[in-house]
This record gives sequence, structure tokens and C-alpha cells, in this order.
Amino acid sequence: MGSTKNNKPSLTKIELKKLKSILPTLKQKPTSTPIEIVLETIRYIRQLEDQLIDRFQVDTSLSGRTSLSDMSTDSSLLQDISNTD
Repeated sequence: MGSTKNNKPSLTKIELKKLKSILPTLKQKPTSTPIEIVLETIRYIRQLEDQLIDRFQVDTSLSGRTSLSDMSTDSSLLQDISNTD
């Protein structure tokens, strides 16, 4: 049962590699530190969130509904958005 502890660094490396592969700014970069990957992931998520908010504002201004910027952008809203897949 101790093998789970030994697999943790390996799993972390795998997850960081997956993250790096989907980040446009790091995809082609040969090496990145784990902190670079995490910080770039945060930046990218914020950028996507801003784009989503802009899209909702345009959509709602055309339909006359309340804009997304008036809503709370807490984790429950983000979770609702991510569950639309």
C-alpha cells in the first residue's frame, strides 16, 4: 500500500505535463518549471473567464437580460459553467 506515496511525484509530473500541453504560451516551450506552469494556468483561466464575461455581456445586451458582470463569479458559477459539457 506504500506504493501510492511513491506514485505521487510521478502523478504530479504527469498532471503538470498535461497542463503545459494545453497552455498556448507554454505548449512550444521546451522546459518550464512547475511554478511557471501553475502561474500560466491561472493567467490563462483568468483570460478565458474575461472572454466568457465579455461574451455574456454582448449576448445579454442584445437580449436585454442582466449581464454576467452583475453576477457573482464565485466558484459555484464557474462550476455551473464547467458542467455544461
